[in-house]
Order: sequence, then structure tokens, then C-alpha cells
Amino acid sequence: MMELLEGFSVNFETGNILFNMFLGLIAGVIIAFGYITANRNQKYSKNFVITILLMPAIMTVIIPFIASDLKKTLSLAGIFALVRFRSIPGDSKDILYVFFSLSVGVIIGLNSYFIAFILVLTITLLFAVISLIWKVEEKQILKITIPEDMNYKDVFTDILDKYLEKYGVKNVKTSNMGTLFTISYWIQPKKDIDTKAFIDELRTRNGNLNIIIENPDDQLIPVL
Repeated sequence: MMELLEGFSVNFETGNILFNMFLGLIAGVIIAFGYITANRNQKYSKNFVITILLMPAIMTVIIPFIASDLKKTLSLAGIFALVRFRSIPGDSKDILYVFFSLSVGVIIGLNSYFIAFILVLTITLLFAVISLIWKVEEKQILKITIPEDMNYKDVFTDILDKYLEKYGVKNVKTSNMGTLFTISYWIQPKKDIDTKAFIDELRTRNGNLNIIIENPDDQLIPVL
């Protein structure tokens, strides 16, 4: 019984771990706030925000138990990363934030508080500045299937001009043993367009064959 109670006793090492966990939560809040600020004009996963918020605190608790073995530390970081990568696909910025949160948690867990918070403030501020300098262009991919005997060069131009700010042909490929063509465009829709009306007009032109609009990863372009 006494041995069991000893496991709940608070000594210097336990107090240090709890203090590090508290600092990890503060760092996580700053990182999450910076992520939300940098993505305020974009769609982002709330679950991902919770992940990067809590990850530093979790790492600060684990690190003291494995700090003597660098291989275990690196292996654990890889496991956390794989959990994120295998759950939902993310862009390169999200991957960077995962490693950012992991790194901060490891540094705090090793009691290097000054370095940890300098890293947090520097990277968070850098992301905020970049988000102001660079603008996310909401590009989509439009795929239109047409019969092989249709001249696709300018057949949809008037409809595309009506609903889109910008567009361009990505590629053209055959399908269904060469009896059909699929034209892929990158498109930037006009604000608040009627997507159904847009698709309906394309359907009347392509013989009611397949039309697909996809949302690829966000692309950054400079603000001119």
C-alpha cells in the first residue's frame, strides 16, 4: 500500500514535469492561435488545431522518461507524425506545424524554456507576416467529359468567361477506349457564383456527360 502511495507523491522531478506541462500548454495555445491567424481566410480543421495545441504539453510529459535515449525520442516523434499523416491528408504547411509543435514540446521537456519560446514566437510571427504578404488563391480543378468528335478548343469559352475570373487548360486525355475526352481546367470562380447553374450550362454543351469540380491543395501567390 505504501509503495502504491509513493507513486502519487509529488517530488522535485514530478513538480518539474507538471511545470513543463503547463508551459507546453501555453506554447500550444500560442502555436494554435498563430495557425488560426495565418489561416483566417481559409478552411482549416478544428481537430488539427486541437492537435497542435495539445501536442507540446504531451511531449513535455513524455520526454523526461526517455530523454536519456535519443533513439527513443526520435522514434516517438516519428510515431506522432505518422498518426497525423495517416489520419487525413494535409498540405506542407500543416506538416510543418506538426513538427513545429513536436519540437517545442521536446525542447520544453528538456528544460530549455528560453529557446522554446523564442522558437514559438519567431515561427508564429513569421507565419503571421507571410499570411499578410501572400494571398491564397482559391483555385479549383474542373473536369469536363466530351464526345471524341467534339471540337473542344472554344466550345466552353463563353460559359467559362461568364462564371470564372481566371481559367486555363491543364491537360486533355482520352477515356472509355478513346471514345471520350476529358478536359481538365484550373479555374478561379467569380465570387458567389451559382455553381449549379454553371454546371447545368456546361451539361447542355457537353451532351450531359460527366462534369467534376475538385478542390486541390491551396496554392500561394504573391500579392501584387
